[in-house]
Amino acid sequence: MIIKGKLLIGVAIGAVALFLIASPLGDAHHGIGRHNKFAADLGDTLFYASLLAGVVLIVLLIIYLFQLGLRSRRART
Repeated sequence: MIIKGKLLIGVAIGAVALFLIASPLGDAHHGIGRHNKFAADLGDTLFYASLLAGVVLIVLLIIYLFQLGLRSRRART
């Protein structure tokens, strides 16, 4: 599978969107979650999902750079 820029941009937008949604919800001590257990649980879940999306983005970037290096090496020969 060849990693393309559209995929990287999509994953980055997804990670940022999850974080921006989780931010006002907060956790059991901050944000809306201070007064609502469901909002706290949802905020925690979305925050962890944004962290996971960030890790996936980093892995995809490493693979993308590796593939880019291979393609440029093939183009030189």
